[in-house]
Amino acid sequence: MKDKNVTQQVFRTFIDRMKHTYPDNDLDEAELFRRLESIHSVTIGHAEILDDAEEDHIDWFNTSTGEGLKRKINWHFWPHYSGYLTNRKFWPEKLVQSIDQLSSQILSRLEDPERIGPWYTRGMVMGSIQSGKTANYTALITKAVDAGYKLVIVLAGMHNSLRSQTQVRLNEEFVGYDIDKVQKLTGDEKKIGVRTMFEKHNPVFTLTSSNETGDFNKSIAVRVGVFPDKNGAPIILIIKKNVSILRNVIKWIESFPGQTDAKDIPLLLIDDECDFASINTKEPERDENEKIIKEWDPTETNKQIRKILKNFEKKAYVGYTATPYANVFIPNDDIHLLYGDDLFPKNFIIALPQPSNYLGPERVFGLDCDPDQDIESVEPLPLVRIVNDQSDQIPDGHKKGLMVDQLPDSLKRALKCFLLSCAARRLRSEGVPHNSMLVHVTRFTDVQSQIAALIEKELNGLVSRIMSKDELPDFRGIWETDFIPTSTQMMDLGFSDVKTHEWHQIEESLGIVAPVVRVKTINGTVRDVLDYKEAEMAADHRKRMGEVVAWEDKGLSVIAVGGDKLSRGLTLEGLSVTYYLRASRLYDTLMQMGRWFGYRGGYSDLCRIFTTDELISWYRHIAMATQELREEIEYMSILKLTPSEFGLKIRSHPGRLAVTSAGKSRSKQKMSISYAHRISETILFDPRHSEINLRALESLIRGIGRKPDVPPEETHGYQWKGVSANTILTFLDTYRTPEFFARFVDPKRIAAYIEKQNSNNELVEWDVVIISKGNGSSKYNKPSIVFVAGYGIKCVTRKPVAQITHAKITIKRLVSPSDEALDLSDDEKAKALEFDRRHDKSVKGGLPSGEAIRNIRPKERGLLLIYLLTGEGPDYGTYGGVGQEIIGWAISFPESQTAQPIDYWVNPIYQKEDGHYT
Repeated sequence: MKDKNVTQQVFRTFIDRMKHTYPDNDLDEAELFRRLESIHSVTIGHAEILDDAEEDHIDWFNTSTGEGLKRKINWHFWPHYSGYLTNRKFWPEKLVQSIDQLSSQILSRLEDPERIGPWYTRGMVMGSIQSGKTANYTALITKAVDAGYKLVIVLAGMHNSLRSQTQVRLNEEFVGYDIDKVQKLTGDEKKIGVRTMFEKHNPVFTLTSSNETGDFNKSIAVRVGVFPDKNGAPIILIIKKNVSILRNVIKWIESFPGQTDAKDIPLLLIDDECDFASINTKEPERDENEKIIKEWDPTETNKQIRKILKNFEKKAYVGYTATPYANVFIPNDDIHLLYGDDLFPKNFIIALPQPSNYLGPERVFGLDCDPDQDIESVEPLPLVRIVNDQSDQIPDGHKKGLMVDQLPDSLKRALKCFLLSCAARRLRSEGVPHNSMLVHVTRFTDVQSQIAALIEKELNGLVSRIMSKDELPDFRGIWETDFIPTSTQMMDLGFSDVKTHEWHQIEESLGIVAPVVRVKTINGTVRDVLDYKEAEMAADHRKRMGEVVAWEDKGLSVIAVGGDKLSRGLTLEGLSVTYYLRASRLYDTLMQMGRWFGYRGGYSDLCRIFTTDELISWYRHIAMATQELREEIEYMSILKLTPSEFGLKIRSHPGRLAVTSAGKSRSKQKMSISYAHRISETILFDPRHSEINLRALESLIRGIGRKPDVPPEETHGYQWKGVSANTILTFLDTYRTPEFFARFVDPKRIAAYIEKQNSNNELVEWDVVIISKGNGSSKYNKPSIVFVAGYGIKCVTRKPVAQITHAKITIKRLVSPSDEALDLSDDEKAKALEFDRRHDKSVKGGLPSGEAIRNIRPKERGLLLIYLLTGEGPDYGTYGGVGQEIIGWAISFPESQTAQPIDYWVNPIYQKEDGHYT
């Protein structure tokens, strides 16, 4: 169904179509109607993109039309995949359209696989935990192969379970068969997924299977004799990030027969969880010219990935992650003679949007208010339960020899909550038919095994009580004092999928769901697997044999006890209850352990997270840091900056947390950031605010109430000294900025800072300079002199960096470097130049640096610079002039010892540019 005009009649038509398509299925029309309304209320934003179109890139794909600019693409795999999502997985068309648009934006930033000569694209896609990154890169793969990429390698994590899970998805949605499912007697392939929908699904070769041991094997690959061919079928390998596997792939590449030249085969390498294992964590050894010496080797996994890429001349590397902290700390200019460039995403960084129905850390755990950063508080959802009784049985910092003889009472309660959730989900029969509980309390496998055994014993006792039809006052108490109030709260918060159930319904349902729950230990020493797909296939087989299969029998109900294997990429289907104690001091590790983030359509109110007070506070902090990171990318996207210009800052934790491991972040540096010693400048304007802002400037000039103190010919403008702080505050209160940009340069937030510093006798007097440069003529055929309060102000030229619209004009930088020194006396200027000399800073044109200016400016004084703007871009249009007045301003703040800074970790680019994008 199209996103527009999705009416109730459209829902009814769709339901009628489903009834005729699946006549054997009993459809609850009222329930399906309600679910469709819920699904189509979901909103999906747009991606934020940093790219470098000039970095050896040739435009070849039109994202608006979905076609090549100079050639027609024979679409095959993409329409099959999108059709499978729509008609088999019943994804709303709005969501499929979003995946289509986002994957096309990524594809357009790769090179045309038919482009002649060598090329190499590196990019990164930032999603959210459990938010649909696999669906995005599956779409990218199908489109890339349709366009002509012949070899696809997917690096799918570090563990067999995750690699296998990824293979299952791609087999169903792209390949259409599994080499492990080949019928032994006939040798015919067993069709699955897209191949069951589309009889003429083109062949795809794969040398890996969904079996836990189905990773790449060189000897088998050579024996099969399948190699990439420019005119042949595509090949896909889904492999672990394991050094021996990577080496075997390299040997296979080097064994291509004579007619196959790897250098001429277009390669797409997808690096899932690209912040994990792929990062070089070793400090390079350098020569006297700061070049990396040939004999030095990076970490082994990083080296092998780069060696795979080195074998090809036509290649694209796209990393996917929800925690890109380590990736943006990769030095962007580390080149090795043998292995080439490191994996810094030099060509593009794309932040995928979060759909409105996504439950992320900021919604689950909430956000603390931070008015200085324009972050409003967010109340947590009522789904988290505090654990404070675990230390006797499972103490913090325990060793691998810990003996556990009983479960904490909180874990016993969590088990009951899981059974209650399963019972309620059976009554609703919505969403995926699986039920999962995650227990993650230790990284030691021996301790995990003890916990699993105790859980199994406790579960058996609970099931016996339930099946004996005894009274269940403990279960009833939890249902009526916890679940019903929580569901009511979630309903009040606007969650339309919430239902309430009476205790007698839950009690009856418990007897059906409890006996089928299994306990599985998921680690490297136990062979248990989360066989969700096998459960679905078994249910489908029973249905084909004529059985009526109840909803609760279509999936798997499992309590998964584990550690590292549950922490990265692995999806726990139908996850409703989590018991999580394992503390990590790294942002990225903590976020990746949060398997409970994601989509919980139909049962969001039944979810529970049992964890400690400390972990709750840590997740709240990381949620704020992650939100700021996304806003940084959004801000840089507006400025049209490239990844190589991306000065990134990530909020530091005041206590024990680190952003990522020391090896991954060896190039980062801590920096304290506040308005003090900074310059804030407007670079985004809404033309609809022009009249209001013009009046604000007129009021400022009249409020000063006297002629300029410095003649225009001396300052290239009108300058007043000793202006009161109240006059500045009035201007800031009146001036309007676009709502979006206020998150970065907010006049009201800046005014609040000035008032706070006034109480410390700082920023009490101001220099105000209205810049008026030029000769009064305009190459844009627009009047360039605007009269305000009797003063003729010459407009300054600033080129737009994006398409001008009725609501937005964007420039890259407002302030000319020389303008920031206009308030300095000769003595202050000399001190600033001396500051630069002492700190070995280069001085251009006899002007001190911005850092020096702000360092020596008296803390009592601030500088307000005001500009009237005009400009023209070759492709963006013109703006400014009389009747279209665009007024920008900047404030240069002096150093302050009383301002309360926020600590951030910054990457080398931010360090180099001091946070300014010039």
